Amino acid sequence: MAIPIVVFGVDCYAENRTQAVTNVLDHLLDGYNKEVRPGIGGKSLIIDTNILIKSMGPFSETDMSYSMQVYFRQRWKDERLSFYLPNITKFTLSNKFINNIWKPNSYFINGRNSKQHNITVPNAFVRLSNDGSIYMSVRLTVNARCPMSLSRYPMDRVVCPLFIGSFGYTTDELIYRWENHVDIDPGVKVSQFELGRIEQQQLSKQGRYGELSILEVYIHMSRAVGFYVLQTYVPCYLIVVISWISFWINRDAAPARVLLGVTTILSTAAIGMTVREGLPRVPYATALDVFLNVCIVYEMAALIEYAAVNYFTKLMPKEGSLEEDQEEENAEPVPMQKMSLPAGQHPPERETLLVTNNANWQRPVVKIRTPIDRKCYHCLFAFWKCLVGSSDYRSYRLEKADPEIGNSVSTIDMVARVLFPLTFGLFNLCYWLMYFYLEVS
Repeated sequence: MAIPIVVFGVDCYAENRTQAVTNVLDHLLDGYNKEVRPGIGGKSLIIDTNILIKSMGPFSETDMSYSMQVYFRQRWKDERLSFYLPNITKFTLSNKFINNIWKPNSYFINGRNSKQHNITVPNAFVRLSNDGSIYMSVRLTVNARCPMSLSRYPMDRVVCPLFIGSFGYTTDELIYRWENHVDIDPGVKVSQFELGRIEQQQLSKQGRYGELSILEVYIHMSRAVGFYVLQTYVPCYLIVVISWISFWINRDAAPARVLLGVTTILSTAAIGMTVREGLPRVPYATALDVFLNVCIVYEMAALIEYAAVNYFTKLMPKEGSLEEDQEEENAEPVPMQKMSLPAGQHPPERETLLVTNNANWQRPVVKIRTPIDRKCYHCLFAFWKCLVGSSDYRSYRLEKADPEIGNSVSTIDMVARVLFPLTFGLFNLCYWLMYFYLEVS
């Protein structure tokens, strides 16, 4: 008979406690006006705020915005809701109770298209203490503006802010302050960025109708470069190296060298258009734009280099100068003694070279000195003559050509084999140091 008596006592106590809580809640809001803030006419009401970040993303460079899912928590004191219950100091209420009490009209100043989760029920609750302290937690997806400077993209560092304030109350009535640090769930990872430090501060700003209390959060992130290295930088490096293969191709193979140069230029341009699809049309050049444009410049320089080789050093009809040799073999040698000149004229200064063939006869090869025959081997002078397309310089080069050698390896090609990789490597050294390692102020 003892056991039923104990059970009855426990059930009776639980029933009495439930009835006591019900009576408190039934009369808790008697005469309560949810339109009036607690302590009106007195000191400013303190709103302790806390945020727990559960997930982040996606980030949009085009819209300059980001999204994150947070638990938005606020704590304040409303003495009108204080109560007394034996052995009960606080209890949790459903989200319906939130609609019947006063709550701060907090909003995200730089937010856009934020929403509250309502599946399966509205994700919000209130915990009420016996001294009138209220703790409210709401699950939200916040979409906010995030100004980005893309001059160092994709080696940039992004600082996404979040501003919290009251939509109508000034500091004379309501003051926000951080309850503790902004927390991030340990499992939060972002595919595009690596999360860094979080800065938070509370300040006051002058508004139109008075001073406003504002909370600020700054989330520092650095962009993950691995994706861009694999998808953009490595292919561009390979394409540029492929364009240098033309320096080892015979200068007579014009279709091969021209096709190789044009193909590499178009390939790099296609990669550039692909990576620019997800970026806004900013008026300045990003780090990726600089790299792609330099790659195109090197590929165009390789193509222009062959144009210079073809025009100024490919002097024979084809390798070995067979056509000219056949014409000279068919031509009858003219003795020097039979060449007549008009009276009063002296023969021009000539240089005779005797060439012996298989028929054991000699024929003179006459080389006429021209006024251009002077020391023009200086690199800058030769480059200027090639740049302006000097026909005299080309004629001078033609006269100096050795028919026996024909179209040998061009000096321009030999210089380009060293100059292009050396300068491109120096550019990359400066590029990665400036954009990846050097901090911006």
